[in-house]
Amino acid sequence: MSENLLQPIWSARPNTWDSRMAAHLLRRAGFGGTLTEIDQAVADGPKATVARLVDYQNIPDDFPEVTFGDLSAPLRAKKKDGGMGRQADGTLYRDLTQDERRALEGLVNIAQRGKLEEMKLWWLDRMIRTQRPLEEKMTLFWHGLFVSSAVTVRNPYLLYKQNQLFRQFAVGNYRQLTHEVSKDPAMLVYLNNNMNNKEHPNENYARELMELFTLGIGNYTEKDIKESARAFSGWKNVGDRVFFTRFDHDNGIKTFLGKSGNFDGDDIVEIIFQQPACSKYIATRLLKFFAVDEPQPEIVDAIAAVVREKNFDMKPVLQTLFASEWFYSTDVVARQIKSPVQLVVGSLRSLNVGLMQPGQVDSALKLMGQELFSAPTVKGWDGGRAWINTSTLFARYNLPAYLGTGRLPATGKKPGDADMRSQYSDFESGWNPQEDLAAANASTTDAVVDLYIRKLVGPDMIDAQKRDDLIEFVNATGDAKSHPHDPISAESDHRVRSLVHLIMSMAEYQLC
Repeated sequence: MSENLLQPIWSARPNTWDSRMAAHLLRRAGFGGTLTEIDQAVADGPKATVARLVDYQNIPDDFPEVTFGDLSAPLRAKKKDGGMGRQADGTLYRDLTQDERRALEGLVNIAQRGKLEEMKLWWLDRMIRTQRPLEEKMTLFWHGLFVSSAVTVRNPYLLYKQNQLFRQFAVGNYRQLTHEVSKDPAMLVYLNNNMNNKEHPNENYARELMELFTLGIGNYTEKDIKESARAFSGWKNVGDRVFFTRFDHDNGIKTFLGKSGNFDGDDIVEIIFQQPACSKYIATRLLKFFAVDEPQPEIVDAIAAVVREKNFDMKPVLQTLFASEWFYSTDVVARQIKSPVQLVVGSLRSLNVGLMQPGQVDSALKLMGQELFSAPTVKGWDGGRAWINTSTLFARYNLPAYLGTGRLPATGKKPGDADMRSQYSDFESGWNPQEDLAAANASTTDAVVDLYIRKLVGPDMIDAQKRDDLIEFVNATGDAKSHPHDPISAESDHRVRSLVHLIMSMAEYQLC
């Protein structure tokens, strides 16, 4: 590897671009590619492929938005029937009796829970079908950095607006996004800054802004937190309407990170972004998300330098990272444990399967510990090795295969039963193995195995012995030789689906 870690791969190692490298890029800058997408990336070359991923604004986005109706407004009610909305006489929530309020609140809570589930599935569908994968991957990144949770916010419309804010700034300016998040209604509610006033400063947002959003522990003092909280006082929200109350704002002189003045929240953000620790913090978070769980100081410093040079614009930073020779090194490729979202969405994308049974997908993510819009703490998800534990391992090995193949092993059936299909409970997944085999012209057992290794893990990512074991399984003859494979035989469908399940259960499939 060259001394310059960030030298473009096409300059450092010309004529080395292949399907393994292309598949790696599509997994990290998105959620994985189909064989067609990988082949296209190989044909286009690394420079054009990176540019297409990063400059996605040129690709149309025709996904419909989630509609909220009356759930997008502060609580109002028709007095006669308890339904939501404003009656001609102007009856509002405050005019209802206590019993009417309770009844209305119960209906609203049910409607909001249903809308939250709809939002989660809407976002998953975007991840699976998008032609702008980096947009959704960066939206997920910001979602795990600037955390707000439905458990506390309890208003899906505010979380939806925040999600759209993250999408708007997906590869935009980190500093400007931090300004926007500081006044975001979901964040005001989640970290109680809407209760922050000069008489009773609330330090929650001020603390997390530095600890988790921009600087990291050790780069500020408790005094800085208190002074920052004073500066952020006065911001309120009613539903999604945000406003500033100057009578609640502390207009006194604050001393923050070595500077003094009559600062407000925007001033605090600007001072934070002048600190060297800020560029290192976002560089570390980007590298952990897109590259390696424990990035070395030299690569952190290299990316942090680009962050400062590009004035915190994320697009050129990501373009530099994805183009770099280091990004395709053995230190990075297949060295990251897939997040549950990456695992499930990647499974469906690899098999070219849509969100046919959304309830199962949502359940899988909950079991694996990454429920969208519901991060466990303000720290978000720890990621890395924390994704694998005794509570999540079974789900990681079984549910992605279930989601991809439409089959779940059932109990009470023995391997020798004549009706092999009866060993599985089915749901409609939209995946037809016969179409895969026909498109690839896979007419031998070794060709079938190689096809799904390429689809699910990547070429040369499984050692020869494991490949032989898979061929032997498909053969069912006790050998790993190449045998003819009839894709329309009664046994073929079962064998291919079981093969996919086996590959998805391998340790190699858990890595990205």
